[in-house]
Amino acid sequence: MKILLVTGKLAYPILSEAVKAIRNAEIDIVAMDVPVAALMNVRYIAERLKGVRGYDYIILPGLVFGDATLVERATGIPTVKGTEEAWDINLAVEALLQGKSLSPRDPADKFISKGDSEKYLREIESNFREAFTVSGLRIPLRPPPFRIFLEVAEKQELSDIRRVEKYVDVIVVGFPVGHEDRDEVRRKVKEAIELGKPVGIDSDSPSELVEGVKAGAMFVFNMNERNIEALSQVKRDACFVVAPYEVNNKSQVVLSTLKKAKEMGFDRMIADPVLSPPLKGFVDSVKEYSSLREAINDVPIMMGILNFTELIDVDSVGVNASMVAIAAELGASCLLTMDKGKTKWSAWETREAGKMMSIAMSKSKLPKDVGIDLLILKDKRRIPREPSRGIEIGRNEPTMDRGFSRIYLSDEDIVVEWMGEGGEIKLHGKDALSLGRSLIRELEKRGVKPSLEHALYIGYELSKAEVALSIDKNYIQDKPLFKRIPNGENIDT
Repeated sequence: MKILLVTGKLAYPILSEAVKAIRNAEIDIVAMDVPVAALMNVRYIAERLKGVRGYDYIILPGLVFGDATLVERATGIPTVKGTEEAWDINLAVEALLQGKSLSPRDPADKFISKGDSEKYLREIESNFREAFTVSGLRIPLRPPPFRIFLEVAEKQELSDIRRVEKYVDVIVVGFPVGHEDRDEVRRKVKEAIELGKPVGIDSDSPSELVEGVKAGAMFVFNMNERNIEALSQVKRDACFVVAPYEVNNKSQVVLSTLKKAKEMGFDRMIADPVLSPPLKGFVDSVKEYSSLREAINDVPIMMGILNFTELIDVDSVGVNASMVAIAAELGASCLLTMDKGKTKWSAWETREAGKMMSIAMSKSKLPKDVGIDLLILKDKRRIPREPSRGIEIGRNEPTMDRGFSRIYLSDEDIVVEWMGEGGEIKLHGKDALSLGRSLIRELEKRGVKPSLEHALYIGYELSKAEVALSIDKNYIQDKPLFKRIPNGENIDT
């Protein structure tokens, strides 16, 4: 098969390196006279490839704007879009060699990595060993797969839970130590049930736990050596997470409580020796999980990874992925997380990490290159940087203009406001470049031409706002988004 790859100037050396590993195909590369693929469109490419002949396929960069059938009509050669990352182009080529169909409109990533991953996940969901079913939810005896339990904080609004409900399997309504209000328990459990997910209840009060089950909760957090007798009246009506009240020999306490519960007729239980926070016995608690895994082979295990993620001031995405990997090795198929404040989006992160570990476990390989990743702020490969040229510039103070702009984030998008010459203008949207263009065009209609420096500043701040919106981070105009990794001196940027 003979294939022509189209790219931009900056990606050409990357593509040249990436295709060296490709066999059974003759690859040519043509670089358009633009720096990056995002600046190209299919009309531009079609015009420059009119005379091209002799190829089985043309592959455009995944980020090119427009429908590649325009190029196909101009050349008579089947034309599709490749991957968004130049390093991954071999995946698109291999797909064509295997007879797979790629799209002239969507990047190949949509059909290669994700498609294969989803296929593996469907197979895992079809073939795992089930411990039991609770309210239609199949609980794995051991991973893969995983089941995600979301603990709802006392003051957390259910509307906030709707933001992540599709990423979790069970909603757990929690109440603080010393809470005794069965009316509130009934109300909150019923509100949670309306979300359409199985519901759990977490309380240190046995009477509240019983009341929660009567109100429809199907999971009880926690049954222990002290409250087991009080919970026996609802032993057939829910699944019970068995966790120790005592802090010593936790796995042994769980084992003895499980044995007693089975003798009393409890038939659905999940074992949880309780994960300790970082620097407060975490390693010892992992040992307890290991002991429990070796001692039981007929009861699922739960790990409350929120005990680690919530109690360390580190970005949650990497912590959650690491904790899910640890849980996988320890045989914990049920994961308890929380999603608020600095751990916002932990539900999604835990779900994605669970998918990644599930595929890796099913293939007996490392959780790497499995088609799913959690690389949000890091890249797997470094694009070569060019040496610095020209005059070195330090900090420049801005010149004043005849108006000023205010940029901020709403609940859903970016807002830019102009105040000054030309009156007031208020615009909002999700695309920073489009917002900037629209603002400049509206000002021009009103006879206002902001200085080039001011236009540059607005574009810079809109770009920062778009990044903040995309990762759900705070944005404050004129303030840096991130800490800079130390390089010479540790400053913010």
